[in-house]
Amino acid sequence: MLLYRFFPDAISTWGLLFEMALAGACVIAAAIVLTRLADKFADERMLGKAFVGMLLLATVTSLPEVVAGATSGFIGAIDLAFGAVYGSCSFNITIIVIMNLVLTGGGSVLRGARPAQLLSSSFGIVMITLSLIAIATVQKFDHQPMVQQGIELFACAAMIATYIYCMRLIHRFEQREFATQEKLPLTHPSSTTVPMLVVVSLVTIAAAWWLTKTSDVLAEHPIDMLGGRALGKTLVGMLCLAVATSLPEIATSITAMRMNNLDMALGNVFGSNMFNILVLPVVKVAAFLNGDSLMMSGPTFSQNVNLLAGLLPVLLTAIAVAGIAYRTQRRVGRLGFDSVLLLVVYILGMVAILSTGSTG
Repeated sequence: MLLYRFFPDAISTWGLLFEMALAGACVIAAAIVLTRLADKFADERMLGKAFVGMLLLATVTSLPEVVAGATSGFIGAIDLAFGAVYGSCSFNITIIVIMNLVLTGGGSVLRGARPAQLLSSSFGIVMITLSLIAIATVQKFDHQPMVQQGIELFACAAMIATYIYCMRLIHRFEQREFATQEKLPLTHPSSTTVPMLVVVSLVTIAAAWWLTKTSDVLAEHPIDMLGGRALGKTLVGMLCLAVATSLPEIATSITAMRMNNLDMALGNVFGSNMFNILVLPVVKVAAFLNGDSLMMSGPTFSQNVNLLAGLLPVLLTAIAVAGIAYRTQRRVGRLGFDSVLLLVVYILGMVAILSTGSTG
């Protein structure tokens, strides 16, 4: 986006991709620092690592999605926002595969997951499904905008309420487990931890805004390899922006695993998906302020593509839940069977979305 501002007529596709890579590097660096701060924060305040992973890490690492959604809503790129949210949810689950390859040398980290992860992953499915039901229902009332408005507002309220309820359940679960464990000496909270968390969050927000603006330019940029055709907003949201805004989840999860903190790593993955869906109410507000009374209807919204994009993370999360419950020992090469299944379904799902032929 910076190159485009100074050289609007000479910018190349590679230049835009370079900008996205540079912004992504900023996000990764901030995420590594964030993980270490979150671990320190949990120890200082005697909080469960899964809860901190879901609440603190997932919230901050999902700030790119929040910024991307708000920015997309303000500029009227609703497909870009939905593509980024659903695409990020899908890619977040495949981080489990990356964790297995990079850190375990094979097998599956899901075998070590605790019941708290079942709560967050299941509620993630619930929240994504609520958004899909809203999309499908809104389309049934094309000529009744007031009804459509009510459906969107109710769905947004239901997503927020579900998230709050899940966080309360997980906190209670963690506190109950703490009560049965040996009490450790209380560490005096550092006065610098919270301010540093704020600074890292601001860096993440700035880099996320940069990513979003560059992605929007890329979506409309003619690509020579495609015969001068642009990729479109939904596709760029799913392929580029979703992966780019998931970089904090990758960095924090791998860093947490290297710190031997599986609870925080998985809590970040599943908690991020829950928080990602909270981006949709943000998109709703941003779109309304931009003059678009509806976000799930109209020329800026592709129903079929977004429904397909939203179904993919539901299927992937269900596979992950099954992997946690079954704890399979089977391997296919260096990976556990559940990891292979996640990877195959993700690839097939992306191919299916591409095959719709929509360019947003």
